[in-house]
Amino acid sequence: MTKKAAIGGGVKRDLESLCASDPELQAEYDRLRPRYEIVKQLILARRKAKLTQRELAARVGVTQAVIGRLESGEHSPRIETVVDVASALGMRLDMKLVRDRRKMKAGPVEE
Repeated sequence: MTKKAAIGGGVKRDLESLCASDPELQAEYDRLRPRYEIVKQLILARRKAKLTQRELAARVGVTQAVIGRLESGEHSPRIETVVDVASALGMRLDMKLVRDRRKMKAGPVEE
């Protein structure tokens, strides 16, 4: 039996290498990172639950195509959709904002 590779492991390494040499590509990757991270987490949770896309879709009340589009990462999912899918997997969505230290300016933050 072979061990399954991490989702996008080799692609991620290649992309990180490209980003290191192209600031514009790095900026776009950083902008899209939250989308790809939530998609990755949903895929891993579905697999851990041993559900097919069709079975998850039935739990959520959508078609398999909706789950397929969500997992493709090609479209930004609505928060409500992510909440519904997470709930169908026995989970909840937990979001937070964190300071991006790369973009911090010197001095205190004004409010």
